[in-house]
Amino acid sequence: MLQEFSGGCYCGNITIIFSTKQIPKNISPNQCDCGFCSRNGAEWVSDPDGRIDIAVMNEAALSLYEQGSQLARFWICQRCGTTTAVTAEINGKLHGAINANCLEGSEQFGKGQINSNKALSDFEKRIKWEETWTAKTVVKEAWDVGL
Repeated sequence: MLQEFSGGCYCGNITIIFSTKQIPKNISPNQCDCGFCSRNGAEWVSDPDGRIDIAVMNEAALSLYEQGSQLARFWICQRCGTTTAVTAEINGKLHGAINANCLEGSEQFGKGQINSNKALSDFEKRIKWEETWTAKTVVKEAWDVGL
């Protein structure tokens, strides 16, 4: 059965819907140990067979931040400062993960686990993300944010 978790940033500028057929308690949020994710308290959820829909009301209030290897982009609202999602283009397809702390009902997810990307090469990161992140990640609206 398909389940949808909706949420976004505090001010509502960025909205997200995470759709999955997985049992929520079987989804363990990943707590990346990099400085950026640690400082932002991000816990990433994804489902390779699921779907992520991202919509932005005011693109001028969106920051797409690239850190470290600059392979991935973090979706941050400039108004309220919330880090909502992370995306990366891999083999011509947009993959993503959502900060579980931005989703209603996130308490249904399993226990978080620490995940280290710092020790991985750029090649290893792309392989890992392609295997674990949501391959059907859709940015709604017609504007170009440099994906």
